[in-house]
Amino acid sequence: MKRLATLLLSCAALATASSCAKDDAMPTGPKEYQVEYRISSTTAPQSDYISYDNESGGTTTVNNVPLPATYRFKRTLKQGDHVGLLASLDGGTAASEITAAILLDGKEVKKETGRGANAQAVPVYVIGQ
Repeated sequence: MKRLATLLLSCAALATASSCAKDDAMPTGPKEYQVEYRISSTTAPQSDYISYDNESGGTTTVNNVPLPATYRFKRTLKQGDHVGLLASLDGGTAASEITAAILLDGKEVKKETGRGANAQAVPVYVIGQ
């Protein structure tokens, strides 16, 4: 009987701890995030085109951007919302590459590297993914 009680208490404690961790990791309502995009290349001095989801949920597009480049802003997001960007190189070689990363609150959540003459990196992150 004592073993059964100990087992049940252990299971209850584990279930409570698991549900608390899940609640902390997945906010149910809107949350303000520090969004950061990082774009870099080891083979090119600039990106010919960068387009990203901005602080208002719209799109910002810039051309001929010196690399590395970083964009930071705060944005309120809820589960199912997304942040993303597209960064490209034009007229490179087969060895050309560009890398784009998305960070939320300082933590990298998505990173992609595109390679080739017309390399593109297109990371997209969905909140709750």
